[in-house]
Amino acid sequence: MKKIISIFIILIVSLSQLNAQGGSVLALKDHGVIVHSYVSGSYMNIELSNHQWITAIIQKVQSDSIHLNLYSLQPMTTVYGTWGEDTLKLGPLTIHFNEIISVAFEKGHYTSVFTNGTFLKVAGPLYTGLNITNSIINKEPVFGSRNISQIAAGIVAWFLGDWQAKKNPNYRPIGKRFTLEVI
Repeated sequence: MKKIISIFIILIVSLSQLNAQGGSVLALKDHGVIVHSYVSGSYMNIELSNHQWITAIIQKVQSDSIHLNLYSLQPMTTVYGTWGEDTLKLGPLTIHFNEIISVAFEKGHYTSVFTNGTFLKVAGPLYTGLNITNSIINKEPVFGSRNISQIAAGIVAWFLGDWQAKKNPNYRPIGKRFTLEVI
């Protein structure tokens, strides 16, 4: 009976030391909703507070720090004359999760030319160039009263595309909308 009680006490003491996933998940949240989670072995492409982008695999997530294994993908020529990628391992790095200022979208994330501003940034100058070319071909004044508004519309379209590209970057900036939290 004493053996059973002592085993029971040892079991209770050892189970009280266990905690479920305490500080082992790094969660990327969009307005408080988790959109991506990173655990040990996850791939990350992040920008640090010194504006350096790094590619790493997470070794360990703790409540105050993240242990990363850095590597770099470098383009190279294969023996057959085609292009490939070579992996260069750079070694371990430990950072605080507050040092991360942005997280790149995952590989294969769809980005439309309409949402990232590329369409307007290309269409605006082409429209302006077309109006100037047609004015020269038709021997009309390039900056005439009828044509100046059309040239201005092309320039405004380019500025709108540039503004749209700044509002929809190809990464998730950590700040008001996106946050990182260790769970």
